[in-house]
Amino acid sequence: MTTSQDKRFIGGGLRTASAAPLRLDHTYFENEVRPMLGSILVQKGWITHERLDAALAEMRATGMRLGETLIARGWLFEPELAAALAEQFGLRYVDLVRHPLDPSAARLLPLEVARRMFVVPIRFVDSGRIEVAVADPADADAEALERILKRGVDLVVGERSVIQDAWRYAPTSVS
Repeated sequence: MTTSQDKRFIGGGLRTASAAPLRLDHTYFENEVRPMLGSILVQKGWITHERLDAALAEMRATGMRLGETLIARGWLFEPELAAALAEQFGLRYVDLVRHPLDPSAARLLPLEVARRMFVVPIRFVDSGRIEVAVADPADADAEALERILKRGVDLVVGERSVIQDAWRYAPTSVS
């Protein structure tokens, strides 16, 4: 029988495999329909398992999102986060620094909507649709954007700071 002092056993009697510190198994989520962001970042080699574990612990303590935590710690850059989010949601990543937006497209969305969803329209597509860059696809409501913009919307992912900078083109109130 084990005692509560025996460090080889966890909780209800699960035994640890080694003396190494416990680490989450991030590969568990790799084959999900929508893979976990942390799994994508580790798989690409942009962060280590140890940094992911530390960021997840900090995220739980602070309430910040994983990407925000990794960027704040200096462990990840914004373009890497945007590319990983695009992959996670099956969207295209657009580098808005290399491929600047069309100011006339950006002017179509009221600033309060752009801020709420953290988006900016970036260009018109030949089909009559409009590409809208989002910082985090989980925050965007494509149907609402289509109603407001009165045309079909194709979501793409861009860097948060570049999207925020592009808001200078957005009207400050609904006309």
